Order: sequence, then structure tokens, then C-alpha cells
Amino acid sequence: MYFLNGDRIYIKPAKANGTLDQQLQNCLVQLKNINSGKKIFKLNFFVDADSNDGYNKLNSEIQFQVSKMYSEKMVFSTIAQPPLTCKIIIEAFYYDPVFWNAKFIKIGNDIAVLFSQNGSEILIGNIQSNKRLGCKTDSENAFSTLSKLLHKLSFPVKSIVRQWNYLEDIVGFDGEDQKYQEFNNVRSDFYGSSFEKIGYPAATGIGMNRGGLIIEFLAVKSDDLITSPVDNPEQISAHRYSENVLVGEECILKTTPKFERARFFEMFNKKLIFISGTASIIGEKTIGVGNPVKQTEITINNIQQLYSDKNLQNISDKKHKSRFGHARVYVKCREDYPAIKTVFESRFGNQPVVYIIADICRKDLLVEIEGKVILE
Repeated sequence: MYFLNGDRIYIKPAKANGTLDQQLQNCLVQLKNINSGKKIFKLNFFVDADSNDGYNKLNSEIQFQVSKMYSEKMVFSTIAQPPLTCKIIIEAFYYDPVFWNAKFIKIGNDIAVLFSQNGSEILIGNIQSNKRLGCKTDSENAFSTLSKLLHKLSFPVKSIVRQWNYLEDIVGFDGEDQKYQEFNNVRSDFYGSSFEKIGYPAATGIGMNRGGLIIEFLAVKSDDLITSPVDNPEQISAHRYSENVLVGEECILKTTPKFERARFFEMFNKKLIFISGTASIIGEKTIGVGNPVKQTEITINNIQQLYSDKNLQNISDKKHKSRFGHARVYVKCREDYPAIKTVFESRFGNQPVVYIIADICRKDLLVEIEGKVILE
């Protein structure tokens, strides 16, 4: 990761044909042959599974294969989102051990890594709950584990600056309650009043096919940290949505999604903007219903608003040159992929990007994009 003097890369199989096992082995060989002088601390595997049992078996097999390659611990996620051009993609995160000390922390079946340097600490990890008892139960279990981890390491809840939330069947229902709404209710309860004065984390809330709930997070404790929410004037902040947007008429409690459109992050003179999962929404209304080209264009316009010259002036008095870093593009329908890819490349060129099939938090949204912007 950039702020850890490292990087993130996507590894795809050399050939798009072949079995899943062949593609996995090819990606692992590529991973092993990378010699950057940096150390891997986190791996995400984007791959589909046709059942919960199949997901658990695949997750165990991938962990076994990784353990044969690396003796040290690893923060690890199997995310049931199929790539669009192959069967599996590995996302690898690096840090520079010259600058950062790293200590792996285990809590239950989950692992996080604590980075430290000159009194500053960064905590990165993931929590998964796949109890098959409904989204509300998985959300309560996951946030309870996250709470215990933060408390154990003396990180306040408000230290979270970026979060990824992967929900199985995100727009589905448990009885009369929509799963994403249930998650939002539990998240609101967990956050409480922690972020009232400083703004919420940047976040992505996205669907996956199996696996219950995965929460990935980045939390920071440092006197050197400068961070603030970044707004898009053309969008209503998600945490200020009206009742008209929230789903689940029978829900007794309906709270808003607690995240910012983006978040500025500066630490040890490294500056960036975390771009939350962004979609084709103006105000709080979906734009371009049924039109993947229009939705991709509006989504990119929304992203570029977040690091416009005007917004950058609000962040800092200094002049910044902005560089869009990496992106994940979540595509709802496979048939829309060519059109979405064409629009993305016409606007961003040859940027590092991965295209993944994933359901999105509104039924009428066809694409969602997240990423980061480096400020130099």
C-alpha cells in the first residue's frame, strides 16, 4: 500500500482458459516470482463458488496452497465475486519492512496486522462471519469481533478511516428485512456517536455470491495523521439519505449507510484520497436506469468531482497534482461489461483496474467503482 511505502497489484492467470485449479496455480507461481524487495501481508482472492460448501472447501484449499508458499502469517480473504475475464484474480498488498515493523494479530479465525513506526500505528485486517443464520446475525458477530480486536489493541472506533463490506446476496431479504438495511442498522449501532465530529470512514458496500459477511478495515493511530471527509456537491451524503431511499417497509429500524463519499488521508507526507464505492447517483436518485454507458459516465463524473481542483482547495492550501491510482469496477450484469470497460478506458486510459461481477446495493444500479487518488 502506498502509505506503507508499498503497493497493491492484481495478478491474473496467463491464460483465460483452463480449470480453476490451473489458473490458481499459475497465479500463485506469478506471485512467488515477484521480487520487489517489499513484503506481502495481505491477499484477496476474487473467485466464484456455486454453493456454501463449495465456498468453504475452496477457501480452505486456497489457504492451504498459500501456507505452502509462505511460512509467515497472512491477512487473507476469499471474496466470492467472479472476475469477468478469467476464473480467479489475486490482489496482493505489500509493505516496506525497512520503514515499518509488522506484527500479526489473531482473534478467533481472523487475522489482522499491526504496523508501527515512530509511535504511529496502522491496523489492517478482515473479519468474516458466515453462520448461515441471516445477515443481521453475521453483522452482529462481525462487528463484535472487530470491537474486541480494536479494544485489545487500544484503537478507538473512530480510528477507522477505510472499510470494505462484502455482503452475500446484498439486496436479498431475510424474511421481510433487506440484508443491506440490516447491515446498515448494525453498523450504525456499532459506530454510535464515534464519528459525529470527524465524519465517517470511506467505505464500499458490495455484494458477493457466498461467504456471509466480510468486513475489511484500515484503522490508524498517529499524531502525524491528517484526515477529513470529502464530499461531492452533486450527491447527498449517504449518511443523510431520506427515508425514501432506505429499503424494507416493515423494518422497525431503518438507519442510513454510514460512510463518506471519500476521505482525505495524509501521513508522513504521503497524501491520498480514498474513493468510496461510487455509483450513478445524483442527489440521492439513481441516474441512467437500464443504461450501463450512462451509469458509468455519471459514476466517473462523481469520482472526478471528489478530486476536482475546487475540492482539493478545500482540503489544503497547497497545490496538488492528482493521479488516479487503482480501481475496482463492480459490474452487475456480464453483458454490460464491454460497454462499461470502453467508457472506463476512454476516461482513465491504461490505469490498473480489475473488473468483477458483483451485485450492487440498489437493484437499478448496474456499475460501482472504487479506487484511490494519489496527491503529489
